[in-house]
Amino acid sequence: LASKKGCTPGQIAIAWVKAQSGKNGMPVIIPIPGASAEERVLENMVDVELSEGDMAEIDKILKNATVIGGRYPEAHAHVLNGDSKE
Repeated sequence: LASKKGCTPGQIAIAWVKAQSGKNGMPVIIPIPGASAEERVLENMVDVELSEGDMAEIDKILKNATVIGGRYPEAHAHVLNGDSKE
């Protein structure tokens, strides 16, 4: 979908989060993606329009997706969410 729309997968993800904002009882969501460089911040500021067809395609992908593993390596889990004693 990102290739077809001429953008990055990250830009699609940000647009999808924005599209969920305020819909179907959802709270208003303002995505604030992390970035390791100024170029990534500028890249993520692009406004990507998602059509109803795009949203249906994403929904289909998400319904068939299998998430495996955590977001962060287990070795780093002790420093997440204020649990670190350091």
